[in-house]
Amino acid sequence: MSTSILPKDVTITDSFWRKYHQLIKEEVIPYQYDVMNDSAGITIEKERKEDSLPNEKSHVLENLRIAAGLTKGHHYGWWFQDSDAYKWIETVAYDLMNGEHEEIEELADNVIELIAKAQDRSGYLSTFYQIDHPELKYRCLYQSHELYCAGHLIEAAVAYKQATGKNKLLKIAEKFVDDIADHFGKEPGKIHGADGHQEIELALAKLYEETGNNQYLELASFFLEVRGKDPDFYRRQTQKNVAEGLEDKEISIDLNYLQGYAPPRSQKTAEGHAVRMLYMCQGMADVAYYTEDKELFAAC
Repeated sequence: MSTSILPKDVTITDSFWRKYHQLIKEEVIPYQYDVMNDSAGITIEKERKEDSLPNEKSHVLENLRIAAGLTKGHHYGWWFQDSDAYKWIETVAYDLMNGEHEEIEELADNVIELIAKAQDRSGYLSTFYQIDHPELKYRCLYQSHELYCAGHLIEAAVAYKQATGKNKLLKIAEKFVDDIADHFGKEPGKIHGADGHQEIELALAKLYEETGNNQYLELASFFLEVRGKDPDFYRRQTQKNVAEGLEDKEISIDLNYLQGYAPPRSQKTAEGHAVRMLYMCQGMADVAYYTEDKELFAAC
């Protein structure tokens, strides 16, 4: 039984909300595609005054083209820039659940085809690391957002399958999850840690809902159980990277900000980054529901 309520299960009759739904459908979604494609004719402002922050353009689709070998160049933007494409596809999916939109569906299909070309044979998919830093794959988890992006890919894939019946993006997401499961887990030799930014936990629960594959629920449980179990995990990762010449220097890691100071079921108050906390709580609630874990639900 799914815990989710889908847009297709809801009929909007209120004139206020129908107006904004039409605005998103007709104006926002096409405009966002142009922004991702660097063809909107705008300059994106920095969110704050800091020389190192990427701005001016999105470059999301160009990053995917570079990773796919279709063009040449370096990654531009944040580590998590890929997630903008996944969030856009998810938005398209919700729009399509409320009626046909052939032009936008074709655009989304083209973006999905590009994502498929960008994905490594292993299943791994994160253009920042694929293009410029392959040696740091899964080695900067305090900030890398690799599993955060994977989570948004999963959510987009599930939504697009539900909206259109097409499963190409779902297969891409499952292949990425297979690579994640090869590298993370309780077994010796695997990574006993979680992404600094939660998201994959709730996404894996949605993937379990869609597929019935218990492996995804078990992996979601693992990421909730391992978080904060070893508060020194992130610092040790950076120390090793510095020792091997892969990073310049150790950085200060705020475990409260990451909700990484203790396992989620042991945390008593909401601390740190608000979005991360809400993602974590949704993941906790979903996993607790499906596993009938009353202690985890109480902590949530």
